[in-house]
Amino acid sequence: MASPTEIRHHIAAVEQTKKITGAMEMVSSTRMKRVMSHIEQNHRYFDHVQKTMKEILVTAQGVSHPYLKDVPAGGHCTYIIISGDKGLCGSYNSNVLNLALRHIEEHPNHSILTIGNTAEDFFNARSMVPDVTYLGIAQDPALTRARMLVRDVMALYDSGKTDEVRLVYTSFYGATKNRPVERRLLPIRLDDYSDIADAETLADIMYHPTPQELFDLLIPQYILGILFGVMVQAYASEHFARMNAMHSATTNAQDMLKSLRTKYNLARQSAITNEIAEITGAAEILRKGDR
Repeated sequence: MASPTEIRHHIAAVEQTKKITGAMEMVSSTRMKRVMSHIEQNHRYFDHVQKTMKEILVTAQGVSHPYLKDVPAGGHCTYIIISGDKGLCGSYNSNVLNLALRHIEEHPNHSILTIGNTAEDFFNARSMVPDVTYLGIAQDPALTRARMLVRDVMALYDSGKTDEVRLVYTSFYGATKNRPVERRLLPIRLDDYSDIADAETLADIMYHPTPQELFDLLIPQYILGILFGVMVQAYASEHFARMNAMHSATTNAQDMLKSLRTKYNLARQSAITNEIAEITGAAEILRKGDR
C-alpha cells in the first residue's frame, strides 16, 4: 500500500486537475449558452437556404451554367475540413478527421483546405500537407471570415483549378444527433437535395436579366449562407463535445478523490497501528529488561 504522504500528493494532483476540468466545463458551457441562442435561427436559415436552392434548381432544369455542371470522372476535388483548434473535446476531432481521411483517400486528385489546428496537425502527421490552412476561424465563426473563405473558394472554382468543392464538418442537432458530415458545396446538383423537403411547384420563372447573371449573383450568397451555417454548427458541436468531456473528467476526478481519501484513511490508520505496535513492543522489551 502507498504511504499516506504519497496518497496525499496524489490527492492534491487530482484536486488540481478537477479544478482545471471544472473551469473548462464552465467556459464551454458559457459558450454553448451563447451559441444556442443563435443555433435555432441558424438551423432555420440553413434549411431555408437549401430549400430555396432546391426550388430554383427544380425550375432551372435545362439552364446551362458553370455552377450547375456535372463533375467529370476523376476530376479534381477540393476538400474543406472543419475541426477544432485544440483537443480535450472527446471524439469530436477524431470523428470528423477520420471521415475526411476516408473520403480523401478515395479521391487521389484532390486539394486539402483545413480550418482548425487539429486538422492541420492531423494531415501533416500523415504526410498530406494541406494546401491552405485557415487559422482562428474555428473559434470565431464570423460572417467576415466566412466571406474571406467564399472569396477563395469561388476564385479556385472559377479558375478551373478544381472541378468540385466538398465540405467535411460536424453537424449539430443537439444532445444525441451530432455527427460528422461530408457534402458537396460546388457544383450545385439537384440530386444532392434529396433529403430536403420537396419544393413547392412554381410556375414558369422568368430570369431577368439572364440565368447566367442571376446565378453569378445568387451562388456567392448561397455559398456564404452554407459556409457560415456549417461553421456555426461545427463551433457548437465542438463546445458541446468539450463540455461533456470536461463534465465526465470532473465526475471521474470526484470519484477518484473519494477512493483516494478512503485509501488515505486506511493507510493512516495502518501507520498509526504500526506505530502503536512498535511503541508497545519497545515498552514490553524495556519492561522485561528491568526484571
